[in-house]
Amino acid sequence: MVVKIGGTADLAAGRIGADVRALVDAGVRVVIAHGGGDELTAWQAARNRKTTWHNGLRVTDDQTRDDAVLVFRGLVAPAVVGALQQAGVSAVGISGPDGGVVRVRQASPNLGWVGRVRTVNTRILDDLTSGGHVPVVSPLGVDGTGALYNVNGDDIAGALARATRAAALVFLTDVDGVKGGDGEVLAHLDPTGAERLIRDEVISGGMVPKVRSAVALLGDVGRVCIANGSRPHALRRALNPSGGGTQVRAEAASL
Repeated sequence: MVVKIGGTADLAAGRIGADVRALVDAGVRVVIAHGGGDELTAWQAARNRKTTWHNGLRVTDDQTRDDAVLVFRGLVAPAVVGALQQAGVSAVGISGPDGGVVRVRQASPNLGWVGRVRTVNTRILDDLTSGGHVPVVSPLGVDGTGALYNVNGDDIAGALARATRAAALVFLTDVDGVKGGDGEVLAHLDPTGAERLIRDEVISGGMVPKVRSAVALLGDVGRVCIANGSRPHALRRALNPSGGGTQVRAEAASL
């Protein structure tokens, strides 16, 4: 299974690490993908560097790309790996360029060094997970020339889940799930309902790429769940269909 760790405080508390360890001990092969957009924004702000956005994605010039590599690989990844290891998980930090795990192409000239995932080489992931290790993948990719790119963390998670034919993909974010028009969290969401809520701007901001990524994965991944990573044992709860969060599935659901 693939777990995307976003804005969550529970990682530091050790409960997500405990849940990952329980999965590994049960024989589940786990891959972690992490983000780091907030940390990158804070890093740039502290150095009076402007953050520019285009269609909800960070415009990545040469300086921003360098900052992304430093923040993702030098700050965020070690924090995630350290928290998992503290829980007894054999976590190994890698990024898309390592072994060509995530190969990309430029998403758009308007975005600069922002990559769109082309392929995922699962060999390293298979080698690590078959040995009981948990790869922690930073949101970076490499193109055919060896150039590095910043990649949306949700896109990385989705690509990893599809390539590994994961039984489950869980997005651990900083909200309780996807909310409907009445403001209540939806227990289930289907593709038609998702597009309607996006069109009506009920689903907006950073939740849009998460939902669209989840919908696009249906048929390739067993289950997709969006849940609040700050809740106690959020990962364990997300794997229970009635345990909280929003389960994205193909069949119709009540909105």
